[in-house]
Amino acid sequence: MRLVELSVTNFRSLGDVQGIPIHKQTILTGHNDCGKTATLDAIAFLLGERAMDDSDISDFAVGEPARAALLSEEGGGQRTVTVEGRFVLSPAEERTLGVRDSLRVRRRHVEGENSRLEWLTDVPRNPMLRDIPGRKLPELRELASELGVRLGKDQPNLKASWVETLEAHAAGTEMAADWVGAPETVASALPQLLYFKGDAAESPEAVVRSILTAKLREYTLREETRQKISDLEEEFSALLKDDVVRLQKLVEERCALDAFTVDPGVQFRPAVHGLSLTAAAPGQRAVSLTAAGSGRSRRVSLALWEASQALLSEHAEDGVGGVIIAYDEPDTHLDYDHQRRIMEMIKVSASTAQSTVIVATHSLNLIDGVDIQDIVHLSSRNGRAYVQSLGAEDDDEETRRFMSNMALSLGFRNSVLLHERCFVGVEGPTEYAALPILFKCAFGYPMQSAGIALWNCRGNDGALSFAKFLKEHRRTVVFLVDADTIHDKQKQFNITHLNKQGFTEADCLFLGDPNELEDVFGDDQWEETMNALWPRKNAQQWTAQDVTVLRSDGKFSKSLHSMLRQFSEDAPSKKENMVIELARRLRQPSDVPPALVKVFQDAIKVARDAGLAYWPEGG
Repeated sequence: MRLVELSVTNFRSLGDVQGIPIHKQTILTGHNDCGKTATLDAIAFLLGERAMDDSDISDFAVGEPARAALLSEEGGGQRTVTVEGRFVLSPAEERTLGVRDSLRVRRRHVEGENSRLEWLTDVPRNPMLRDIPGRKLPELRELASELGVRLGKDQPNLKASWVETLEAHAAGTEMAADWVGAPETVASALPQLLYFKGDAAESPEAVVRSILTAKLREYTLREETRQKISDLEEEFSALLKDDVVRLQKLVEERCALDAFTVDPGVQFRPAVHGLSLTAAAPGQRAVSLTAAGSGRSRRVSLALWEASQALLSEHAEDGVGGVIIAYDEPDTHLDYDHQRRIMEMIKVSASTAQSTVIVATHSLNLIDGVDIQDIVHLSSRNGRAYVQSLGAEDDDEETRRFMSNMALSLGFRNSVLLHERCFVGVEGPTEYAALPILFKCAFGYPMQSAGIALWNCRGNDGALSFAKFLKEHRRTVVFLVDADTIHDKQKQFNITHLNKQGFTEADCLFLGDPNELEDVFGDDQWEETMNALWPRKNAQQWTAQDVTVLRSDGKFSKSLHSMLRQFSEDAPSKKENMVIELARRLRQPSDVPPALVKVFQDAIKVARDAGLAYWPEGG
């Protein structure tokens, strides 16, 4: 079984978070206390790997009538925690469980009561006919009497006979999909969880115990092993039979009861308990790792994580089960090289058929090292977590893939898409290369420090589609374009194209005096740059007048480039290189043309007003 979607209600900060996508490789990001660790712990609870603590139950359901589903079905003051997962099945699991493709499983905990694993399946519409094996023998007899069901002549008057007869009767009644207690076959098929904490306090002993326990439980899924365990359970159940009879009689006598039934269930779940680790450095004696320094323990834990890949990639041949490897801040205290090792570990671990890797991290290296579709960004408002996943609400896989590829082609890093407040699109490589240089010269700090993510739209219609996508996800998007572009029908960023994607002139900042970026620089600035970088063939000096005469032409930059190509052997091969080279020669803030400074100030104001953007809530 492979987890593909998670929904959580009333667990810590996860008040009501639905449809968290879980891919083969999933990166959980977000600021501190936004619910990353809570999500991993919720998965551990769902899989039965951790108990529910009182501190896990949040108060978000209290006083919210609209969220009555968070309360117990009995309607009292008890709060209910529900963690639900949707799992896809291997062909072998489909045959074992009698289910096609996928199933939904949840674990519910009612405050003050025990937790219960349930699955959504077809059950008799009559509630009396559900969970027949879980009833006591007297209850089964009473139910059979009410339904008019009798045992066959050759059936002994045992619980197993009544269960068989009543289940046969239930199978012939009207069915409906509902949540009921999950059978042992479902519980056994749930993935194993390996939960690695990045904090140095996570001891190598704990890591080894997790790995070996997961492997041990994997062995129990083998057919020959399952049969041995089943035989043992039956054997010990038989050994308890006389003890059960004695207990029943004692209670009946002491309490003056007509009947008292004890029906124990025996189950073996092997686990690794005692464990001792030692290590010996070259030329030194072996010592317990508990006496080693935190640095060595951290390195050993990292090595163990890597070693777990080989162990856990060897799944049972029948394809039953699986493993979820959860890393909580695995990059803590690690340098860049070790972070790269973790990135490789994640990719390798997620590559096997039955494995899923989920990583909670702040590391930009890890965030930028995966596809944007594999990132689940969590945010928090008023202590409650919300899931923000790029395109999570879009069920069209082709659309999500297109948007992901478009982000890559436009040079967007995942961390930028997730965290920047304002996206400023420019038409081409000239602006993309020159504007950051000019901005820093004008203000003394990089453009990204102002919360501005500059991107090269390259005159591409796909870029406009992506700009619309960003806007729909509550990102502020503006276009920094030449003044003559907006009404030029030959340009990709003319007003008609912008309107088709939901943008107007109000979404644009304009460059040029009067037409384009090259216009804003003074004749003396061009003169100085031309003499320094692109001297005339005849060794004469360029003059400001040489530049002035070109401004009467409607396309100043094209005329200037043509003149340089004609009269200079060192002329730039491409027109866009002219502004880039001029920008690199500016030294003082006063060197940046006032018209350009004004545009930058407008962009800074847009970014400042954008504030902290929240993406659409996934729940």
